[in-house]
Amino acid sequence: MKEQLKKLPETIKEMRLQLLIDASMITSLQKRIKEWEAAEMQSITDITDNGKAVFSNDAKRQAELLKRKVSNSVIKSTEDSLTKMQLKYEESKIELMFHVDMQENYRAIARLGGGEQ
Repeated sequence: MKEQLKKLPETIKEMRLQLLIDASMITSLQKRIKEWEAAEMQSITDITDNGKAVFSNDAKRQAELLKRKVSNSVIKSTEDSLTKMQLKYEESKIELMFHVDMQENYRAIARLGGGEQ
């Protein structure tokens, strides 16, 4: 148990650093998607027919944006990567909390005098 107590802080630190890296990657992917959506929405808004907007209301613009998103393999791949990264991030948070809980439990046992091994 003493060995575990010595190793856990480093393990926890490494996991927190990895979470920071993962969060940065998630933010980057989200930004890339938002930028693409903004550019596409501008393109959609600019489409006219005889001077009148083709996509005259928000529902039509959103539908066109979704249609473009579904047909764009790059953005679909980016969204898939984002989903995977978000899942990995959440799983890593659970794993980190497990290690933090273990550390707290070992400390409690040690305070009670049960950690003589």
